[in-house]
Amino acid sequence: MSGGGWWGNEPSPDTTKSHTNDGTGTYGSFLSGLSANTSYYVRAYATSIYGTRYGNEVVFNTGQSATTPFVSITLATGITQTTATSGGNVVADGGSPITVRGVCWTATPYPTTEDYKTEDGSGTGLFISSLSGLLPNTTYYVRAYATNEIGTSYGNEITL
Repeated sequence: MSGGGWWGNEPSPDTTKSHTNDGTGTYGSFLSGLSANTSYYVRAYATSIYGTRYGNEVVFNTGQSATTPFVSITLATGITQTTATSGGNVVADGGSPITVRGVCWTATPYPTTEDYKTEDGSGTGLFISSLSGLLPNTTYYVRAYATNEIGTSYGNEITL
C-alpha cells in the first residue's frame, strides 16, 4: 500500500489534482508550489490493490506573501561642513517585521547599505539619523532604507 496527499483550490481534491507520493507505511507530505493568500483543500490517500481511499478533507489558507518594506526619506536639516541630520518614515513593513532602518549616503547617486549608513532601530514609523564624517564642499546623495526578511527597500534620493 502506498500513500500521500492530494490538494487543490477546490473542495474534494482527487486524482486529477496535485499530489504527493510518500511511499508506504507512516508518512507526511510536503506541499510545494502553493500561491500566497489562497485556500487549499487537502486529503490524505492510500492506494492498494483494492483501489484508492481518501481521508477527511482539511482546508487551510497560505496567507499573504510578505514583500519588502515601503520607506520614505525626510529632508536633511542641520547641515554643517561635516555633519547633517536626516531620517525617514517606514510606512509599511511589507508583512514582515523591520529588522533595521536608517539612512545611507555616498558621493555618487543611488547609495545602498553597502555605502556609508546609519542604523536607527527597527519597526515602522518615523526615525532620525545623524550623518557624520562628511567632507566639506562635497555633494552627497542620501536615501532612507528599511530591511525585513524579504530584503531592503530604499526611499527617494535627496542631495546635500
